[in-house]
Parts: sequence; C-alpha cells; structure tokens
Amino acid sequence: MITTAKIIKYVDDYLLLLPDESISRKIFQTHVGNVEIRLNDGRSISADQRKKIFAIIRDIALWNGDDPEFIRQFMTWEFICKNNLKWFSLSDVDMTIAKEFINHLIEFCFLWNVQTRDTMLNHTDDIGKYLYHCLEYRKCAICNAHAEVHHVNRIGMGANREKVVHIGIEAIALCRKHHDEAHWGERDLFNRHYIYGIKLDDYLCKCLSLNYKAEEVRLILKLPE
Repeated sequence: MITTAKIIKYVDDYLLLLPDESISRKIFQTHVGNVEIRLNDGRSISADQRKKIFAIIRDIALWNGDDPEFIRQFMTWEFICKNNLKWFSLSDVDMTIAKEFINHLIEFCFLWNVQTRDTMLNHTDDIGKYLYHCLEYRKCAICNAHAEVHHVNRIGMGANREKVVHIGIEAIALCRKHHDEAHWGERDLFNRHYIYGIKLDDYLCKCLSLNYKAEEVRLILKLPE
C-alpha cells in the first residue's frame, strides 16, 4: 500500500504523521512495523530539468526508432513501477522525482549503450549518482566513451593493485584520453568539468573486477585470486 501523509510534528528525530487516507485496516492485517518515507520539498520540476528529460528521451527515440511520446510514456511507466510511485506529469511533478527520473534515463542509456548527441554530464541533475553510474557501466564521466578506472587516491609505486583492498578508495571513470589528461593535471581537469572522485564500495569493486577483500579474508573463505 502506498499513500501520502502530512507532517504534524517533528521533535528530536520523532516524526508525527497524519495519513491522507485510513491505513488502520492495512496495519492490523499485515502487522507492518516499518515504512518508507519519501520527503517532498514541494518545489515543482524546473524548466532546466524538463529540458534535460526531453533531450534524453529524444536521443533514446532516435536510437530506438519509436516516437518520442511513446518513449516518454514507456520510460515513465518503467520508472514508477520500479519505485512504487503514482503516474506523474512532467508539467508539475516535484523536483526530487524529476531528478530521480533523469537518473533513471541516464542509467538506461548507459545500460543499453544508447548513442546520445551530448554527454550525460550536461544532462545530469545529480552529479554524485551520475559519477557512480559512470563507474558502474564503465562510461567516461566527461565524454561517456568506454572508460578505465582512474584512482584519485594514488596507489603507491610498487604496490600490487590486485591485492590492494579498493573499498573506500576514491576513483572516477575516464576514457584513455581523459585518463592521460588526469595524470598530467587532475585538479585542472576536475575543476573544468565539475567532477570528482567517489568512494568505491563492494558493488562497484565487483563491477570493475577490483579486489574488495583483504588477503586474510580471502584465505579464510578460500576465495579465488
């Protein structure tokens, strides 16, 4: 069950909510103990967000061959099903959902290698999530070409990269051209494109085939080298 509620009071991390519809029967039947809270800041989608969404949808339509309006409706349907949301309009949806929808469209393009007219760096509305997806799908954070992993935290000379535990190390996905530029002038490159390294987690390490287990753990669990 998905419903909305008004915030009545918030004191010392305690939140009092008034649901917009009765939920007592559902709680009694299912004994729900936890709920998901999505905060709506009340601000409607911006013109810039709408422009980015339509630009990405146009690129998907050109790649797929279907009508842009069909693509918009299909991608919206896929997004609301994935996130348990109600159908929304791009004329008045709130900014938070618009941002998440842009993330969804960018991830779709990365997953299916959609050829786009412009880099998604110019379309993202959530730079942190964008940089994460760039690493996940090996897309250059600047131009979206096939990427390598650039370590922002330098791994010392002589260190075995296959044995270094990469979790927590800051990295960014860069193509060969931009990777070389980063080695010669990382700060200038990052400042010019407003990008930065993000910390690798175990999921990204798995995606990128980077070591994420300490050697002693690997021996105990008998994991392959």
